[in-house]
This record gives sequence, C-alpha cells and structure tokens, in this order.
Amino acid sequence: MSNFTSIEQVIQKLDAIIARCQKNKSPNGYFACTYRSMTLAVLKGVQQNKFENGHRMVNLDIAFAGRYFEALEQYENGQKCSNSWYAAFEAAKNPRLLILQHILLGINAHINLDLGVAAASIMPYRKINPLKNDFAMINEIISKINQKVQESISEICYPVGVIDQLSNGNDNLLLDFAISKARQTSWATASVLSHASSFIRPPLIRMVDNAAAQIATNIIVSPRTPKQILAKLKECESSDVAGNIDVLSATEV
Repeated sequence: MSNFTSIEQVIQKLDAIIARCQKNKSPNGYFACTYRSMTLAVLKGVQQNKFENGHRMVNLDIAFAGRYFEALEQYENGQKCSNSWYAAFEAAKNPRLLILQHILLGINAHINLDLGVAAASIMPYRKINPLKNDFAMINEIISKINQKVQESISEICYPVGVIDQLSNGNDNLLLDFAISKARQTSWATASVLSHASSFIRPPLIRMVDNAAAQIATNIIVSPRTPKQILAKLKECESSDVAGNIDVLSATEV
C-alpha cells in the first residue's frame, strides 16, 4: 500500500502513470486521466471546506488511490491482482473497445470494489456512519466534471459532440449514472465490511470483486448494445492513443 500523506502526492503518481501510458500508447491511460480529474475535484473540495471532515477525506482519498496503484503494480509485475482490475487492464489489448468503455471499466473496478474497501479501512470497526455525508458529497463534486470529460471525448470521437449538442449536455448521464450507482453499491460494501470481523473481510471482498468482474464483462460485450453501433463509433474515434490521452489529461475541474 502507499505511504502517501497528501492528495497532491496521489496526483503526482497519477501524472507518472499517465505519462507512461502515453509513451507506451496504452489505453489504460484513459481511466488514469479521468481519475486524475476526479482526484483534483476532491482536492478542490477539501481546500474549499466542502466536507465535514477534510482530514478524513484526505485519508480516504489516499487509501482509495492506493488500491488502484497496488493493482496496477501487481498487474505490470505479472502478479495476481483483483479480477475486476485484471479485466480493466487486459482490456487495453482489445483494439475494438471505445475510449468510454475503457473509462467505465476503470470506474467499475475502482468504485464498485476499491471505494467501499478503502472507506471501511479508514474508519473504526462498526463506526462507518460518520463518513456517510462526506461520502455522498463526493457524488456532487464528481458529477460536475463529467460534462468536461464528455467534452474531451467529443474532441476524439466527433459523433459524441453531435449527440452532446442535440441533448444539451444530457448525454453525460451515462457517466453520472455509472458513478452514482457504483457509489451506492460501494457504500453498501463499506457498511458490510465495517461490521465484519477481520477474518470475514477477505472472502467478502472477493465476492464484491467477482460481482464487479461480471459487470466488466458486460461493459466489454453488452447484449443491449448492437455491435454495429459500437463498430461505427470506433471508426469515428481517433486511433492516436497518445494524442487521446493528451486531450483527456487536459480535463480540469
């Protein structure tokens, strides 16, 4: 786990990951860029005293990021990481996936699995409730950057820009919905883990991970989304991975 003491250090680590992904032309950089924007939004919220307990939110952010960093390091070193993160990282090898799919895969693993585990880890045994209001506040903070992420994606895939204009920006509801639903799930996970004894937590975490891995499968191949539509959108997307990461990394709060 990380030995970071500030959100600024988390952002520096994300910058290094993004630079490496850009150099290697890895689609794993797409989520890293989105997560960096979210982390900046949380940092700004702490600086503006939007949380009941800013110090506690810094601890949560560090614990939260640490799980992503650890999973990525394990994967890159050929070690076993969580199933949901393995699905997200392996997806970088799939040339047919959309940028949005890569982002959703990262959101799925990080929020559906990591966030609940991190939240339970920073709070005393069976005393998770004092965190609830600040936990909910992050939804509001993050939702404000989703339109900016959508605007960045529209620069890379021009049909997204057309959809954005026709919908008055409401097309980013997909990202809003994915994140808010995942955060509801992660709070339930945090509550269950908080009330579980230490020897019960590992199998519970594996259960959550397996459920998130199944969601990852549906993100990659969804029976509800015609393959022809995905293929057409992919044709319109920029194939310049490094350039795409450059666009996404410029998204600010």
